[in-house]
Amino acid sequence: MQNFNLLINGKLVPGASTMEVINPATGEVLAICPRADAAQLEEAVAAAKSAFPAWSALSMADRRAKLFQIADALEGRIEEFARLLTGEQGKPLKDATEEIFGTVFMLRILGALDLPTKILRDDEIQKVVEHRTPLGVVAAITPWNVPVSLL
Repeated sequence: MQNFNLLINGKLVPGASTMEVINPATGEVLAICPRADAAQLEEAVAAAKSAFPAWSALSMADRRAKLFQIADALEGRIEEFARLLTGEQGKPLKDATEEIFGTVFMLRILGALDLPTKILRDDEIQKVVEHRTPLGVVAAITPWNVPVSLL
């Protein structure tokens, strides 16, 4: 059985508690996963907030390259992630594989997007320019049915 940890501030740490992940097809324990407590949650949010200035200062090209690196790494392990998803959810392997492929595809689409500045108004009174920039840390609880795609 594989051992998992939380990733907080660049370090792998055990959770304050654990939970069993049950393979719905067999009823057997697939993995023991960490569960964060409120203090670990706050620590993770604080770490994300402290990392944000450096991330948002990266150029669009650098952020794009990071997304492409993630897509490449995920694509290189599609079978592994699909099998994990199937064991965790009971999703048919074909569907799990399609979800991982879809996630790779979406990362590449999002990475390829360009967010140019846009002049909304430019006259003798004012000039209004729209800039799309990172705003801050986001947390989400996603539905269980397509967790990798939604992430």
